[in-house]
Amino acid sequence: MRVNPEVGLGSFAQTTGDKAHKKVRTGFVPLPKDPDAAPPNKMSLWERGFYESPKQGYVRPGANDFLSIRSKGV
Repeated sequence: MRVNPEVGLGSFAQTTGDKAHKKVRTGFVPLPKDPDAAPPNKMSLWERGFYESPKQGYVRPGANDFLSIRSKGV
């Protein structure tokens, strides 16, 4: 079963250097650049800082007991 019946089997031939043939084979069509488009992100994932959660304030004694006591499931 062929995906694109309009393109013949000759489009799959391996010819190097033929840009028009490569465009037909891969389907890539370059689009003009939009001058008002946002620039790509320049921030590196590896060079950014680590997230630190904000420090919690005072917690009254016994407020976090629910974290260590299992529910009875009533």
